[in-house]
Amino acid sequence: MIHAVYDITGCNMPAPDTGPLLDAMRATASQLGCTVLGELPVLFQPHGTTCVLVLAESHLTVSTWPEHQLAHLDVFTCRADIDPEHAITPILDVLGGRAIHGQRIHRTGPRSAFRV
Repeated sequence: MIHAVYDITGCNMPAPDTGPLLDAMRATASQLGCTVLGELPVLFQPHGTTCVLVLAESHLTVSTWPEHQLAHLDVFTCRADIDPEHAITPILDVLGGRAIHGQRIHRTGPRSAFRV
């Protein structure tokens, strides 16, 4: 399993429309080799967005805090065709930011259910 989280700072487009953000998230999922089963964009007032892609392989989420030029990205999947750090480029492009801090989270499960 792969669980990676990224803090994206210095976003010069921290409040994108959900359409372009979801398009970028779909592109990231495609690069990872994942299948999108559902999506949920949520707009907050006065600002901010959380978009979720439910993947056959788990999930991809992006939450934005425009007042801080900040976004947070969470990628959790049981497979990936490329490193998530390279696959998130479309999202970084839409937000106009850079991943300043990325972290892999070690997850465990029954050996029969997950490849080691």
